Amino acid sequence: MYEREKAVVLKSSASLIPNNVFRVKVDGKVYAGVVHKEEVNVVCPGSPETEPRLVMARMSSSSNTGITIMQASWVEVRGQVLLVLATTQGVLMYDWDGSVLLHSHLLPCPPPDIPFSFTKGITALSTGYICVGVHTGEILVMCVGEGVEVSAVEKVRWHARPITALAAHGSLLVSGDDGGDISVAQDNNGLTKLYSVDSYGCAVTCLAAWEGQVLAGYLSGHLRIFNLQNGKIVAEIEHKYSMSEENTALCGGVFTDHLGSGYLVTGYDRRELICYVL
Repeated sequence: MYEREKAVVLKSSASLIPNNVFRVKVDGKVYAGVVHKEEVNVVCPGSPETEPRLVMARMSSSSNTGITIMQASWVEVRGQVLLVLATTQGVLMYDWDGSVLLHSHLLPCPPPDIPFSFTKGITALSTGYICVGVHTGEILVMCVGEGVEVSAVEKVRWHARPITALAAHGSLLVSGDDGGDISVAQDNNGLTKLYSVDSYGCAVTCLAAWEGQVLAGYLSGHLRIFNLQNGKIVAEIEHKYSMSEENTALCGGVFTDHLGSGYLVTGYDRRELICYVL
């Protein structure tokens, strides 16, 4: 059973967005990130006395007003760990701790009949591409070179609704949208769609892909596992165990390692990262 170990103080409270805790391991230390509006809190749960670091989302000197981070994540590409921010104005790519901005991709201004624009869903393929979803249903595919420079940005589109989640396994890309549809594509000298998984009538909020399986989380609270090769449903996950954080609207959680030896959660408007251990 997991037990509450400690709470690590953040510089700013967590925004109410899905998947609002993410983590990475660098030089043997686990770091976690939490989004607050236009900034990311970066903390080291193993060293709670260390001052949290803030990474600000800034597209350009003329477009900072009103920018909001919709999702943030660390990805590994070309042997380098990068921090990627998906925002309402475009995509920002930093070195792992957010100290150096390496690339920015600004979205075009939406037409008057579309009141919003955003990017959401972040992942990286083993073939050297970083992928980020867009509200139009498109996916930005950014080719990252050996020097971690972005040499090209392409777009693919298999969805009619806004992208809400992305995941990757090797050269396979899994994408989900707010209508509940899932698509799987493979990079073989270019991304080619393999198949789709029909909607269950509710938005996809998170995706994970590993060892021949896709785990999809839905806004309804359902978790479903699909075969990565053909999209056939394998199982629905049954709820067996839970812990409660009183008076907290949880908005993100992540395991501290691949063994599940601990996990981190945070809640809306809460300036804490809560740590649990086995």
